[in-house]
Amino acid sequence: MSRLSRRRPPGGADAAPTPASLTVLWTVGYVVAFFLGNYMVSLGDDAWRWLLASSCVPAVAVVLLRIGVPESPRWLLAQGRVEQARAVVTRLGGDVEAFASLVRTTQAAGGAAKARYRDLFGRNHWRHTAFGVVFYNAQVVPYFAIYTFLPLVLLKMGVGEEDTTSDGMLNVFLLAGSLAGLWFVAKASRRSLTIWSFVVLIASLAPIAIWPDAPTAVLFPLFLVFTFTMSAAVNLDQVYPAELFPTDLRSSGVGLLNGLSRVGSAIGTFLLPLSLDHLGFSPTMLVLTVVLVAGLAASVVWAPETKNMALH
Repeated sequence: MSRLSRRRPPGGADAAPTPASLTVLWTVGYVVAFFLGNYMVSLGDDAWRWLLASSCVPAVAVVLLRIGVPESPRWLLAQGRVEQARAVVTRLGGDVEAFASLVRTTQAAGGAAKARYRDLFGRNHWRHTAFGVVFYNAQVVPYFAIYTFLPLVLLKMGVGEEDTTSDGMLNVFLLAGSLAGLWFVAKASRRSLTIWSFVVLIASLAPIAIWPDAPTAVLFPLFLVFTFTMSAAVNLDQVYPAELFPTDLRSSGVGLLNGLSRVGSAIGTFLLPLSLDHLGFSPTMLVLTVVLVAGLAASVVWAPETKNMALH
């Protein structure tokens, strides 16, 4: 049986807006943190203590929300705990047909040969693995590098450190792009959304890199377009990787892509201030543009179309 088929069962790849909404909520937190941080720095010499302490609030909320989260019904079935799995499916709104479909899928997976981690690099999956690694890193390296040191980047474009209006506009564009990304993920094909988002990102960042001395009135709108598009495109990060691999390799594949993307983002974040100091603003932005071009090339050559396909 093919790993992907055109059949669209409930909860298949067409249900992507649900995981994509996780990225939107992350962006909401990012924007809230910006405005809250700007307020809290005015609290005096101990403002940094309050900023650190404020991180405890969402951490405690997450711990409380995780209490009572049910176990995966697929895992429960694999352990032979059928009634517990049925109760979880019912609790989550599934009907008898949904549970029967889950049982059949789990039984089929149980009868198949167990996948091995090295299969990610085998003949059947290496292209999807390679695409996922390049695609994910081509997004997060510029994202974390630029927005971690956003004040420095804005300063190079002529936006002063005290220009809270521009900072506020950027955060609004981040949030608007993230919300728009939900619509694009639901309506556009995975392949076209990936390719065209890279095209727009390159088209908006390349002029900044090539003409860094342009008027701020030119550079800043380009950066707003870059911000909006990047925020919309990263909605795919919670959707596309999971659709690249079959069920028995999905956790390993997604884990690999996430792990390597964090290595890439850490390297990009570490190197950006060094690059600004030693190479300058224009070469640094050119390097990040090349990273985006690599993402575009990998998408054109390797990106599969997984929208509206059932995962097996």
